[in-house]
Amino acid sequence: MASVRLPVIACALLWAAWVGAPAYGADPAPSEYALKAAFIYNFAKFTEWPPVPGEGAREPIVLCAFAGEPYDAALASIDGKSVQGRTLRVRRGLRPIEIKSCHVAFIAASEERRIPELLRAAAKAPVLTVGDSDGFAEGGGMIGLINADNRVQFEINNDAAQRANLKIGSQLLRLARLVKER
Repeated sequence: MASVRLPVIACALLWAAWVGAPAYGADPAPSEYALKAAFIYNFAKFTEWPPVPGEGAREPIVLCAFAGEPYDAALASIDGKSVQGRTLRVRRGLRPIEIKSCHVAFIAASEERRIPELLRAAAKAPVLTVGDSDGFAEGGGMIGLINADNRVQFEINNDAAQRANLKIGSQLLRLARLVKER
């Protein structure tokens, strides 16, 4: 059964990455930002957070975006979608101290100088940290989005996720390049 799940999950990730592609006659490929937003959405679907006292099953999954304008439309396209029976809500304009109120924190390469501060603020909190700067996962983030062979791929620092009491689904772990912190 597990051998059947991996291709299904891989297809689901690829399909989700292409959802929202323009109609015939328009730009044939979604933007890199849209692809990354689709990946982030799927990372949330395959991550298990520890129970939080007072947080019910109807509370939204909060995605905090530390990213500039190029990501606005892409992240808006996943706002309101369902993740594990809960609604995904995208928040922007947060201070680093507020990162602990997030379930997922996306830190764009444009915020590279703030990455150490944001990762320290999220340390040991159950916040899935995702970034697209070079070496993000090796630098202490949990999931790094990378461009390789002209496509978006991802690497996972599972040790960082485990320190935050997060469980990343085995399906994602099998599809990712696993890295250790430097």
